[in-house]
Amino acid sequence: MKKLKIISKSLAGFGIFILFFLILQYVVNTKYTFPEPHVFSGKYIYNPYRNVDNNKWRRANFHAHTRKIADRSKKAELSNQVLDSMYHSFGYSIIGISDYQFINSFENKNKWYVPVYEHGYQYYKNHQLVINAKKVNWWEFPFRQTLSNKQFIINELKKDSSTVITLVHPILRHAYTFDDLKYLSNYNCLEIANHERIFTAYYDAVLSAGHPVFLMADDDSHNMSKVTEVCGAFNMVNSDLVTDSILKSLKTGRSIGVKFELSSFKTNEEKRAALMKLPAINNISFKNDSLEVGLDQPVKNIIFIGQNGNENEVVSDIKEAVYIFRSEDTYIRTEIECYDGTRYFLNPLFRYDGISLNSYKPHFNAGMTWTLRLSIVLVLTLFIIWYRKRCITIKK
Repeated sequence: MKKLKIISKSLAGFGIFILFFLILQYVVNTKYTFPEPHVFSGKYIYNPYRNVDNNKWRRANFHAHTRKIADRSKKAELSNQVLDSMYHSFGYSIIGISDYQFINSFENKNKWYVPVYEHGYQYYKNHQLVINAKKVNWWEFPFRQTLSNKQFIINELKKDSSTVITLVHPILRHAYTFDDLKYLSNYNCLEIANHERIFTAYYDAVLSAGHPVFLMADDDSHNMSKVTEVCGAFNMVNSDLVTDSILKSLKTGRSIGVKFELSSFKTNEEKRAALMKLPAINNISFKNDSLEVGLDQPVKNIIFIGQNGNENEVVSDIKEAVYIFRSEDTYIRTEIECYDGTRYFLNPLFRYDGISLNSYKPHFNAGMTWTLRLSIVLVLTLFIIWYRKRCITIKK
């Protein structure tokens, strides 16, 4: 009987604990009003590749892991050295170690060092890369997150405006839905590829809603010993090898995402040899409504994609292509498919008013937020009054 009482009290305590977090996440949490977004519009075209310097393309990865949360072991420190050596061997100029809830400073001796960590530690994988982070933010909601929950976390991470926030692996455990990406705002990039998958449909959902978000492709590697986890997806960033220049390029879209097709390779040596043979993009220009894309060797397809992910034009077996930006086009992004299956993803050109890239902003819904908070206070007050009266009655 005594054991049953102990178990009963433990279960009651656990239930109260869960109830507290449910109330915190779904009742007390900040509520937002999400206005309907609008497609890109305006007489001006934003071109992220304007005046790029073809001598400044740097291979970069910002999403890789050497340790789990709170791991400070010597093994983790050794993994830093292995990761650094491995990525340098593949010609990377910028190497980010994005450990969970921990800013890894292993690379801080380099002028290009950009502090980064992966935020998020609940089951549903609503994770974000926080690039140029000054400190770790521990705000999180443990259960399936609402749209307001997700926006609140993004806003918390973006309180430091110098950070670059990237939403990662949106498909994993349904972390971000197409509807989420239609309304979420205040972040910079979306991860459109990792070593396993491509998420371009999610990216088109973002762009079709008129959000000026740029792309990123990263390994999200956890095991350096696996051939398929290193150099499977990477960025080409057009910048100087200093922190501020890299951050500016990420924020303005002066980058290219690459999904390297490496499924047939058995060794890293095979992979390095194939990497050296990939076509190089030597021209991305926009003039008089003409978008020109050129490479140093022919590719299988150059695809121009517009509103709702529609393939507006496909040009095959060619190393140069031109697309005329039409009056009905809201945005155009370019994909390049190589003969070996490797794909390049260019950031979009899109319409805007010539002044501001982003006018969409969810609004804090003060009425709903405080009504629910006060309701909880009222319910708790009434419960306490009832409980005290009940205790007095029992004593009598």
